[in-house]
Formats: sequence, structure tokens, C-alpha cells
Amino acid sequence: MSELSKPERVLYALVAVALILGAMKAAAGFLVPALLALFVAIVCAQPMYWMTERGLPRWFAILLVVIILLTISSTFPLVISGSFVEFSQQLPFYEEKAEILIKQSTIWMNEIGFGEMLPALFDPGEALGYIQRFVAAMGGILSRYFLILLLVIFILVDVPRSLNDGNSAAGQITRTIQHYFAIKTFTSFLTGLAIGVWLMILDVQYPMLWGFLAFLFNFVPNIGSVIASLPALFLATIFQGYGVAMVVMIGYVIINVGISNGLEPRILGQQLGLRFVWIFLSLILWGWILGPVGMLLAVPLTMTLRIILENHHSSQWIALIMMPDSAKKEED
Repeated sequence: MSELSKPERVLYALVAVALILGAMKAAAGFLVPALLALFVAIVCAQPMYWMTERGLPRWFAILLVVIILLTISSTFPLVISGSFVEFSQQLPFYEEKAEILIKQSTIWMNEIGFGEMLPALFDPGEALGYIQRFVAAMGGILSRYFLILLLVIFILVDVPRSLNDGNSAAGQITRTIQHYFAIKTFTSFLTGLAIGVWLMILDVQYPMLWGFLAFLFNFVPNIGSVIASLPALFLATIFQGYGVAMVVMIGYVIINVGISNGLEPRILGQQLGLRFVWIFLSLILWGWILGPVGMLLAVPLTMTLRIILENHHSSQWIALIMMPDSAKKEED
């Protein structure tokens, strides 16, 4: 390899990266629960060590962590499964209502000369099918929850205490991920709760389901809040008209801008250490490889990669390209 020219080494490196990404996509069915379990275990390691440092046996600390996880997450499958079943049963009715709305909107747009644009741009059946597939994907993730929980227990049993060492690369990754998920979980909970209450006040169907989706997709930077708002906006439009849909949209904008752009940066700061373009590209890449879960984990996965690159002299230049200027000044 040392006899190869620099262009040849770059070519071999690109081929190796392509092979690795292709293998990861092929093994996505295994990687999704494994990665979820790994990140959950990293987040849970901190309270586990906090309890062991106060004299509790490790097995008892793990048991308490598992009980807390079960308690917090026990309501999520109930919300998703019940709403999804009802949504699937009502799907033909929704399609009929959407077609009526499209026809009414087409008549109005014909009067201003744009009547043929709306049917060409928007297919209500396809849109509703997308919503159904998306909700089904979320339900599929939750159906593997007990497998993920079992993996979390195994990881916590064998996790080394050296992960708490903030000077090592593993320690930096652990601390960064713990901080990121702690802040994101708090702000996502506030976002989901506010949106659920707002939709309930406006009498939009399945307000708790859309609040839960807002909670999940707040973990997806920049575009997550937009994606999470689409189903609620769609149902508000076909059932209550454009006026209520506009009010729903205004509520989404105020809540997301206030929390994601107001509260969150104040407490999260520059901890991401990633340029916007790399965050956006990571959403596309990890979403392609791992599906919806890849978008949820895109930022922590990319932050982990950046820290690994930063701790190797030969790849530090790549990490510097990924970091915003403000983060570089803090390190200097």
C-alpha cells in the first residue's frame, strides 16, 4: 500500500467506504436494534454509575434503570398501536374526503387559471399511504422494544468504567452522547406535549399520536419538525378546512421555533460540533442506510464519527472540516 500513489490510495479508501456502507445497509435489520440499544445503554450508564457510587450493587442499579425505562416507555406502544389501527380502518374514508377537497380546490384554482396544477402535484391516496407506512414503521420499531431492552441489559452488565474517563476518545463520545440525548429528550418532550395539547384544543384527530411523532422527530435536526407536522396538517385540512389548518401550522411554527431555536441552543450550546451541511448530509446518508431510525440517530452517529476522526492524527483534517468555526475557537 505504501507504493501506491496518493490518487490510488484515495480511490481504494472510497471503495472501502462504499463497501462498508453497502454492508451496513444490507445488515440494517440487525444494526437498527443494536445501535438503538447501544445509545440507550450509553445514556443509562450515567445513572447506573451514579447509583453504584452510592453503594448500591451493580445488578440492583441495572434493575432500577430497566424498571424506569419500562415505566417511561410503557405508554408509547399503546398510543401508536391504537391510533394506527383506527387510522388504517378509516383510510378509505380519508381518501374520499381528500378527493372531495382536491376537486373543490381545483374548481377554485380553475377560476384563476391554475386548475390543472393541483391534481398533478398532489395525490391524496399516495399521501395517505405514506402516512400509513410511516406510522407502521414507528410501530415496527416499538415491536422490537423487548429485544432492544435485552441488549441494553447485556451492554450495561459489561460496560467498562473507563467510559466515564472524559480524556479518552470513548469517554468523549460517551459524555457527548449523554449530554446530547439528555437535552434533546427534555426539549423533545416539551415540543411533543405542547403540540399534543394544541391539536387537542383545535380538535384535530389523533392529537397524542401527532404529539408523539413531534417528540420523536425533534431528534431529527432542521427537517424533523416539518415532517412531523405534515400528517396533522393534512387531517386538519381535509376535515376542518384551510383556516384551521393554517392555525395548526402557526402553532407548529411557534412551538418549534420557540423551543428548537430559542430554548434548545441556550442549554445545548455548541455541543453538536458539526456544520449544518454535515448534519443535513448525515440525515440523508443514515436515513438511506438505516431507514427512519437512521434519521433519528444521524446526529449522534456523525458526532461519534467526528470524535473518532479527531483523535487520530492522520484524519484530524477531516474532523476540522466537519466542525463549525465557533467549535474550533473553543478548542483553541
